[in-house]
Amino acid sequence: MACPALVRTVALAFTSALPAGQSPLVKKSVDFRNFTFAFPRGELSAAPSKMTWMSLNVQNTVALVNGRYDFDKAKPSAGPSVILDRVLYGYLTSATQLDAVVVLGYHTGGTANWKYVYAFSLASDQPRLIGWFGAGSRADSGLYNVEVGNRSLTVDLLDSARRIADCCSAGFVRTYYDFREGHFVQRGPPEFGAVEESKPASESKRIQQRPTH
Repeated sequence: MACPALVRTVALAFTSALPAGQSPLVKKSVDFRNFTFAFPRGELSAAPSKMTWMSLNVQNTVALVNGRYDFDKAKPSAGPSVILDRVLYGYLTSATQLDAVVVLGYHTGGTANWKYVYAFSLASDQPRLIGWFGAGSRADSGLYNVEVGNRSLTVDLLDSARRIADCCSAGFVRTYYDFREGHFVQRGPPEFGAVEESKPASESKRIQQRPTH
């Protein structure tokens, strides 16, 4: 039986950032299903347990074809694989130019999986990477939701302190990041909310600040 929190996470992965039928106003359409992304170098043998901002100078890449990259070409279903999860649009770098946030899912072939989130400026002919991070795996700070605001990102990670099982958590941790002078900077302390299974995702987030003492 699937854990409820995991089902909620999968459902969010296919939620559009724009109303149905509405296209983002971007200067040039970018085919992120067939696109080359920065990616950590080396063997990913251990599942991450926290969110980590990545260097913009990483030279290693993966090239998606039809929304997918398989490390084992002979046995793609065995994993590991990188799969396009979603594309969001918002005003990250300018009040007049929509930019893109792309979420990729890394699937090990086993139960562990985690997400990488990329922010691109679309001000020029070619998308320019302005920031990216890797989330934890599942209940250990796995990506619950991400939203694009006015020159900011809102990142919700599953709360490992409230884990129900390896797959699931009863809560999430929300952190706001502002885009300032070419970098994402955390704004304020993290906030904490409950994952409520009986309500839609848009209504399932009770936010509170956890006491620091």
